[in-house]
Amino acid sequence: MTRLPFAASLLALGLLSFTVGCGAEKSDTVTVKGNVTVDGEPLEKGSITFLAADGATPASGGTIEEGKYTAEIIPGEKKVMVLGTKVVGQELVLEGVPDSGTRDKIKTITHANYNAMELTPLKASITGSAEGVDFALTKDGK
Repeated sequence: MTRLPFAASLLALGLLSFTVGCGAEKSDTVTVKGNVTVDGEPLEKGSITFLAADGATPASGGTIEEGKYTAEIIPGEKKVMVLGTKVVGQELVLEGVPDSGTRDKIKTITHANYNAMELTPLKASITGSAEGVDFALTKDGK
C-alpha cells in the first residue's frame, strides 16, 4: 500500500471539502433592478430595503446610485423602504475634538414615511428576476 505524504493528503481533503461545499448550497434569491425617483427626478444616492410583508424571510436590498438599484431578494410580497441621502459638507468624526479628523456630513432627503416599515406606502410583488421594478416617490411622502 502506498502512503500519500501528509501535505498531499491535506490538499486532497481540502479539494473534496471545497467541491462538496460549492455544490451543496443553492441560493433562493432573484435579481431585481429598477429606478427610484423623487417628484420625477432620479434619486442621486441612497439605499433600498425589501422587507417580507409577513416577516417570514430576511430583509434584503441594495444601494441607489443616480436613481438606479440592483438587489438580490427572496421572492414574495414585500414592503419597500427607501432612504435617500445627500452629502452636505464635512463634520468632525468626534464632535468637539478638532484632531479627530472629518467625514462626510449626510442629510436625509427623502420623506420619513419611506424609511419606516409601518408607514411606507411602497410595495412590490416579487415572483422572479425582474427589471423595471420602479418606485416614484414624492417629497411629501404620499
